[in-house]
Amino acid sequence: MVNTLNKGAIIDFKDDEVVEVSCIITKEGPRPISIGHLPVEISGLVRNIKSFELLAAKAAVTGDYKTAYTALCINPLTPSDDKAKVILDELMEAHKEYLPKFYV
Repeated sequence: MVNTLNKGAIIDFKDDEVVEVSCIITKEGPRPISIGHLPVEISGLVRNIKSFELLAAKAAVTGDYKTAYTALCINPLTPSDDKAKVILDELMEAHKEYLPKFYV
């Protein structure tokens, strides 16, 4: 299992999204093994997690608090929107020196 660009391995995701899939490792890098569509029983959850990852990355790059908050709110491990705000605020305070884009 390797984290790599999708490149069509999972039809449900864009080619440039990072996925964790079985790969053949070549001298040019990992070549993902196509699995087609995700089974219906997991596709929603996996898409939800991918949405969280994309929003979290966008928040990190832009320093946008609302985007970071939205990312945490849609994460299925976050128990509530209220808890998401508490978690985000505590994380931002604890890691303030590493998050300069949020404090411009």
